[in-house]
Amino acid sequence: MKKLYTILLSVFLLSMVTKTQAQDTTNTESKLRIYSSFSYVQPVQGLSKYSYSFGVYSNIDYNFNKNFAARLDVGWNDFSGPEKEYIDQNKVVHTEHPNMSVWEFTAGLRVSAGPVYLEGRGGYFTGINSWGYLPAVGLKIWKLDIQASYTFAGDKQWATARVGYYF
Repeated sequence: MKKLYTILLSVFLLSMVTKTQAQDTTNTESKLRIYSSFSYVQPVQGLSKYSYSFGVYSNIDYNFNKNFAARLDVGWNDFSGPEKEYIDQNKVVHTEHPNMSVWEFTAGLRVSAGPVYLEGRGGYFTGINSWGYLPAVGLKIWKLDIQASYTFAGDKQWATARVGYYF
């Protein structure tokens, strides 16, 4: 069933892109914008043994007009795990700091009202092996994109603060 929803969403997004390419817009902003972003992630629920995460993203925006856009994100977050000490058979103390890597593959839509925007994305999160979604609010100033989001992926949740730069 989830695969059917993914296929239907992909077909819908592809048809929107095809339709809007045929329309003439007076938008001064480029239709396709690529940028990179960095994030700080705070685990909230289901990730209690992890303390924080830093992430790196590649983002692509396709602007249908000045107020409506589609967004594709591919990102990597490295959740910092707890320190563990153990003694091996030679009585040497070792310290481990197990981290959890989560790759994020999400797509969604953004609605802008001036420099402020609201966004909703859904996609797949590796590391926790779950589909999820995230609402976000952001602010675009010049070539900067400042965003706050909250991710729901399976039984795990986390809050993210992200800063991006458009090329």
